[in-house]
Amino acid sequence: MSITFQDLYTVEQPAGWMLQPFSSFNLDSRKVAAGQIFIALTSFSQPEKTAQFAQAALDQGALGVISESDLGLEKSYAIANVRHVMGQWQKQYLQAVQPIPSAKIIAVTGTNGKTTISRLIAELLMLQGKKCAVMGTTGNGILPNLEASSHTTLDALQMQNALHSYALQGAEFASIEASSHGLEQGRLNGCDIEIAVYSNLSRDHLDYHKTLEAYAEAKSQLFQFESLKAAIINIDDAHAGVMLQAAKNNPAQPKIFTYSTTQSADYQVKDIQYSLNGVHFKLLTAAGAFDVHSPLLGHFNVENIVASLAAAEQAGFALQDLIQAAPQLKGAPGRMQVMRDAERLFIVDYAHTPDALIQVLQTLKRHVSNDLWAVFGCGGDRDRGKRPLMTQAALDYADIALITSDNPRTENPEQIFADMKAGLDFGPHQVHEIHDRREAIKFAAAHAQNGDIVVIAGKGHENYQEIDGVRHWFDDAVEVQSAIDSQHHTTDSAYPAQ
Repeated sequence: MSITFQDLYTVEQPAGWMLQPFSSFNLDSRKVAAGQIFIALTSFSQPEKTAQFAQAALDQGALGVISESDLGLEKSYAIANVRHVMGQWQKQYLQAVQPIPSAKIIAVTGTNGKTTISRLIAELLMLQGKKCAVMGTTGNGILPNLEASSHTTLDALQMQNALHSYALQGAEFASIEASSHGLEQGRLNGCDIEIAVYSNLSRDHLDYHKTLEAYAEAKSQLFQFESLKAAIINIDDAHAGVMLQAAKNNPAQPKIFTYSTTQSADYQVKDIQYSLNGVHFKLLTAAGAFDVHSPLLGHFNVENIVASLAAAEQAGFALQDLIQAAPQLKGAPGRMQVMRDAERLFIVDYAHTPDALIQVLQTLKRHVSNDLWAVFGCGGDRDRGKRPLMTQAALDYADIALITSDNPRTENPEQIFADMKAGLDFGPHQVHEIHDRREAIKFAAAHAQNGDIVVIAGKGHENYQEIDGVRHWFDDAVEVQSAIDSQHHTTDSAYPAQ
């Protein structure tokens, strides 16, 4: 099928190259193929090189260039809002070439919980016999076959390519994470999001958004999609009002549902019982009261389960059937991932904000019978203001704090450690500082006692550690298991069988 740009899109003035057959769009000048249109977004880091990248794309055979401002190049056309319309363009192109019903999209936003919630929604729908794609921090694909993702929310072209591919593979639903960056940069534009979920908001990404208010406003854009049919919002969160208002102002007039563990809501939790095997609780809804069992640990996982059940119900499934499937849920790797060693528990979790670390430690305090450890670090080239807050969280909520490295990236690790300790009083606390993360995990495994719970926080599912800008293979879960195995081997060797 021969398709031209003007077959699909209305433009303000004619340009000869737009009438030639073209084969989709590309954002990477190095990967442009003949017949493609290169979209030259202004580079945040190297804005002066935008025209250079555009010319390189033309030299490589690009049919033409569309940019945000006039680049003064032949076969180039400026459309100021191209960043926010290119997703819709790509979707229309893909549908013109290979028409297929799109997967129904459920999107989740929030500082913490969006990875787990989106994964649980996909699991619930798969357990109802429906193919569901999942897209986010821990990978993209149709469960259980996920591929690593470069970003929490892909760029607009990659997003549409992936969604179209999943639909071709038979996915009826897609459960995706909506990051604040992705929303603000229009990466989800072109997605007909039908159900939107909000978990919570706490300090993160202020190096980008500058203020919590701006961060919340970015998140609220998820509730402004005119395709929205249902909004599901955690009203226990301090910024819930911003999301509620955005949903109420949406011309599509989506149905708005709330969930809570503390107050009256459309989905209200009562009588939570915690154990090392998970949680039991009552869920009160307009349809009645239900007993729910989840194998996932932690209070915030109660919130995550409820958000997931609500989203799946609004997607068209019976709540009772969903609740019956809940004991089979596994959640996302690196999110409160449990590793048991006799009477000791090791938890690998992605908690990398002060609020997330507090939540993890507070939750596990309900289960620990001896000491609670927090092994954690802070990433380099990121918000320095949260570093002492992370350490203070560990001092306040753990019995033993072990400060170590996270991803220093290109920053001097000594500066990161100095920031983590700045202005804090360590006097009454049990604190260790081991800069090598592998050695820190070994230390915890060697010294944790029966009844202890050791939290390895910050990296979760990541299988690398970025040092001096280079990613080295490193997986917290693998390192924990290796440390445990090594300890047992040492113990066994010291006391050979008689």
